[in-house]
Amino acid sequence: MTHQNTKTISDMREDAKGLLDQVQTKGPAYIFYRSKPEGVLMSLKEYNHLRGMAEDYVDALKAQEFAKEPKSKIRWSTHKEVLKELQMET
Repeated sequence: MTHQNTKTISDMREDAKGLLDQVQTKGPAYIFYRSKPEGVLMSLKEYNHLRGMAEDYVDALKAQEFAKEPKSKIRWSTHKEVLKELQMET
C-alpha cells in the first residue's frame, strides 16, 4: 500500500470516474473510511483474473480429492450410455 493507491470515501465521491481510470492503469486502490481500510477497488479485468485463479484453485482441490477416492466404487458410464443420455436431453 502506498499513498498513490490509498483513497478515501470522499475521493470516491469527488472523482469516481478518475478513480476508475486510475485502477485501470495503476492497479487496485485501497479505500479508507475514517482512517481505516474498508475495501479495495480494482479493474474488472483484475477482478476476473483473481476470480479465475480462485476457481482454478477450487478445481485443483476437487481433483486432488477425486484422485484419493477408490476408483472401484465409482460407477463409470460407457461411451454409448453417455451418447444415449445426451440424445435424451435434446
